Formats: sequence, structure tokens, C-alpha cells
Amino acid sequence: MTRPRFKTHRLCAAALSLLAWLSVAPAWGAEPAATQPAAAPVDPYVKAVARVRPSVVGVGSYYYKDTPSVQYAGTGFVVGDGLTVATNQHVVEAIRQRDRTAQLRVFFPDGAATDGRRATVVAEDRFHDVALLKIEGPAAPALELSEQTPAQGQSVGILGYPIGLMLGLVPATHRGVVAAVVPSVLPLPTGAKLTPELAEAIKRPYNLYQLDMVVFPGNSGSPMFDAGDARVLGIINKTLADRTREHLLTNPSGISYAVPICWVRELMLRSAAERAETPGVPATPVNGTTP
Repeated sequence: MTRPRFKTHRLCAAALSLLAWLSVAPAWGAEPAATQPAAAPVDPYVKAVARVRPSVVGVGSYYYKDTPSVQYAGTGFVVGDGLTVATNQHVVEAIRQRDRTAQLRVFFPDGAATDGRRATVVAEDRFHDVALLKIEGPAAPALELSEQTPAQGQSVGILGYPIGLMLGLVPATHRGVVAAVVPSVLPLPTGAKLTPELAEAIKRPYNLYQLDMVVFPGNSGSPMFDAGDARVLGIINKTLADRTREHLLTNPSGISYAVPICWVRELMLRSAAERAETPGVPATPVNGTTP
């Protein structure tokens, strides 16, 4: 007598189900594969700092008879053709007052050369407190200068050498916001004398960026950059001191100021025009383009 076919069909279906289950089930005793955690998103500010860091230099002098042989004056950053450094004019003036202009040097972060790279002053704007240096050696990564004016409350950062080279040639970053846009000349205290410099500033007013950020004397010349895209918006030139310079290290005010980067750009254009008029001297490009 022939068996009913439906039982065979049921057995085949059961066998197929078992095979399907075995194909997806883990081996007996095997540990399930570990799930890799998703990588944490990188803060845009961290990326901005990494982009700015190779271009930020210490500015000072090197002379073997000095003690120490390296004398630090401030911070600077590479712009234009990669051989131009922007800094404060008062940083250059401090080196000049020590009669060390001929020994002017810039020091790159983590650089092996303890005597730095030779530099010369090529342009100065005392009124806006900016200056340009030309350095020897290979071109370095240049920072991009922003065309935008930062808005009040915009998040910004700086990178520089807040207490000189005491902690080594390692730039430190600080982050804050543009607290206000203020006149470069504040109201004079009662009884203060009107100096020729102040009189000139009153006649030719311009604005500064007031920052809600702690900076120190060594930060003079540090780039103030957009916390998102790393473009340079200004250059640190002073901090508010309620007592003496020494108190800026122990009790900083948390209020600092930056010169708009447009004055660095203007000095670069002026310097390039003057150099173009001199035969055999190439012009200095701004943001990688020759003006």
C-alpha cells in the first residue's frame, strides 16, 4: 500500500526549516561577535586648532651672549606666501629696544632648531599695531585670512605662547566669544594726559574686538580664528590689566582685545605694492594670490 504523500512533504518542510535555522544560528559555545561602538564626532574646534597649529610661531631673538640665548617677545603666524609672518608692531618694537633686530628669529612649534629661523622686518603699521616679517628657509603652511567680520557672540579661539618659552615651544589654545566691538580708544580716565598717540587715534578711529577670553602678555600677535573654519579674524594685541603687568599672570582680567585682520591684509597689500616697485623683489601674495 502506498504511503500518503503529504507526510513526505511535511518531513521535507521540517528538514528545510532545520537547515535554515542552522545556517543562521551561532555555533554551540561560540561568543557572538562584538559590536564596535560608533566613533565619537570630532569637535570642529579641535579640527580648527589642528589646522592653525603648524602656522603659529614664537617671535624673539637668538644671541649666544644673552642669558638665556633665546629671548621671547611674542607670537606670530604664517600668512601669504608661507614665508611671511604677521605679528604685533609692539612685539617688533620690544626686540628693537633690546637692540636685537639683527638677531630676530621665529620659532616653529616642536621645532628641532633651538636657534630658530632668521627673520627680517619688512613692514610695520604702528597705528594699528601690526607688522610683517620675512623668514628664511622653506615655506610653511599659511593661514587663510577671513573676509568676514565676526558677529557679537561668535565663538572664536586663539593659539599662541602665553608665557613665552618657559613651558617649551608648545602653543596653547584658548576659546571664547566676541563680547563686543569697541572703539580702539576708550574714554580717558579723569586727569589722564592726552598724548600725541591718543590724539592721533581720536582723529582716526577704528574698532577692536573685545573678547571674553583669558590671554597673557606672551599671546601678543596670536591669531584669533573662527572656531569652526579656522579662518583668521583678528590678531591679539592687548589684555585689560586692572593693576600691574605681573598681575596678568596671577589674576588675569578675562578681557582681551584683537585688531581686525583687515589691517594685516592692508599692510600685506601695501608691502607687496612697494616690493613690486623694486626690481627683482617678488610681491607677497595675500591668501595665496598675488595682488
